[in-house]
Amino acid sequence: MSDDSTEATADEPPADRPEAATPTGVIAPPEPAPLPEGVFGTIPPISSTRGLLGASFDLLTRAGPEMRRASFYVGAVVLGTVGPLVLASWAIEVIALDRSDEQMGRAFERGGGVDVAILVAFTVIGLLVAAVESRNLAVAILGGRIVDRPVTLRQALARSRSVFWRSVVAAIIVGIPIAIVQTAAESVAESVLGPDVDVSFVISTLAAAIVGAPLAYVLAGVVLGDVDPLEALRRSLRVFLARKSAAALVAGFETVAILLILVGLSAGLDIVLRLLDALGLGPDAGPVGLALMTVLIVATVFAGGTLLFTVYAITVAPQVVMFVGLTHATMGLDHVRPGGSRDPAMPRPSVRRFRWLTRPMLLGFGLAFLTLVLIVSVYRA
Repeated sequence: MSDDSTEATADEPPADRPEAATPTGVIAPPEPAPLPEGVFGTIPPISSTRGLLGASFDLLTRAGPEMRRASFYVGAVVLGTVGPLVLASWAIEVIALDRSDEQMGRAFERGGGVDVAILVAFTVIGLLVAAVESRNLAVAILGGRIVDRPVTLRQALARSRSVFWRSVVAAIIVGIPIAIVQTAAESVAESVLGPDVDVSFVISTLAAAIVGAPLAYVLAGVVLGDVDPLEALRRSLRVFLARKSAAALVAGFETVAILLILVGLSAGLDIVLRLLDALGLGPDAGPVGLALMTVLIVATVFAGGTLLFTVYAITVAPQVVMFVGLTHATMGLDHVRPGGSRDPAMPRPSVRRFRWLTRPMLLGFGLAFLTLVLIVSVYRA
């Protein structure tokens, strides 16, 4: 009796073994290994196409503090590159009150025209840099926030600069086919329906949504996926096939948002100009009025730079939400996190020390300001 009991007990698995809680002959599968901490963070659920815009605006709200600081940085870049041209135009208008057209023409021939052309070049370059960095910064900040591992503005800026030229190539890859199709579609619509602004707007948006959908995730692939533009293009096509309607929404929303905000900005500037005219603030407003107008111009240019960043942040938010939701890829940000290969807080012999304003930027600001002074001196002579 005791022998039978002993044998039965020996055949039973110990109580603390996992097999004890399972049916006879069935071994419980092991627990799945968790994702390595610090690689993907908390993966957000994939948003439906219907809820994509809501999730995007929620992400923008959660990233508010980082976005605000980034907008100030872009505003400073725009002020340093675009501001001199705007101030030069204002100075020429003030000086022209006491000069004849012949005197202004001679000043133009003495070098005033060349100096203005130089400031135009600085403005174009500054706006291109601000646009590229605005998109890169927004993608980096939103990508870190969506996985609950936010990056600082310093880290996002380091990431933006490390992929700057890749982002330029990506923008060309995406922009050229969209521009060609939009132009062709608008020309056809104009020839058939006549010059209707509303129809052109709708056709432009539809063309951007259809043609741009397969290319909707190229920028996110470069900044967050850490690949070159061509590989980002291939991956964008795969993500597009996984959720085609969402990709079309991402591409179309970018066009709609930019066009609507540009229309709103134009209307806002028109209201401001009318208000200044009603208050008597203009080139003939006197010393106090001129000083006030100069301050307002500087503030307006800075605010325009912050608005530029805000617009681009709004337009790329759906791209980030869907790209991270479908691919779980934010490894590009690991380069600038603490201990990463481009951590801005860790000096390395092979990597340049992080600067908020790079030397080329400071040189450009200085040359633009010097050109502004030359323009004022030439036209006042």
